[in-house]
Amino acid sequence: MTKTILSLLLLSAVCVTPASANYFSNPRLGVNLNVGSAPNPKPSDLRAIYGYTERTTVVAEAAPAYVPPPPPPEPYHAPQIAQAEPAPAPLPAAPPAHVREFMVFFNFDKSTLTPEAREVVDEAVRTAKANGAVRITVTGHTDTVGSFRYNQALSERRANSVKNEMVRMGMNGNDIATRGKSFSEPLIATGPGVREPQNRRAVIDLGQPAIASLE
Repeated sequence: MTKTILSLLLLSAVCVTPASANYFSNPRLGVNLNVGSAPNPKPSDLRAIYGYTERTTVVAEAAPAYVPPPPPPEPYHAPQIAQAEPAPAPLPAAPPAHVREFMVFFNFDKSTLTPEAREVVDEAVRTAKANGAVRITVTGHTDTVGSFRYNQALSERRANSVKNEMVRMGMNGNDIATRGKSFSEPLIATGPGVREPQNRRAVIDLGQPAIASLE
């Protein structure tokens, strides 16, 4: 009789108790026990019964390799343009050279002035007035045709012809000296008796400006 009652109690316990009652599990201890034919509970059932929370292992991602920042760009420097050296200041213009001598040519054995000779005398007078010449010397010359004495007189006449023309153009005769050299100072050296046109001449020497030169 007693055995019969125990069997009934066990049967009733199996029928009344839900299937989960036959499952003994402790996830924290890693123990799972299933008594009878009840199915294993789902993880959601375990969370409801034991307050179990699944542990999720988070694998930390590897930190990226350190890449140094690029160096800052170098400051921009404008290219240096070589400055051309300034041109030296121009030198002051040299004063024009003082023209001292004018040469007048004559025809053979003549002391009269040709038109070309008068133009030269005119230029000499204008230069003398501009530069302030106070003492002028006119020297006559001849070629080697004839005697020295004859040519001496001819050279003096040629010098006086030039002086007279200069006085006619406004020069003071007292400021003009004359002299003759015959053929002793030829412009072109020749032998005796040679008609050399460049030796038949008179030279007007204006001297230094504003300086008297008496002979």
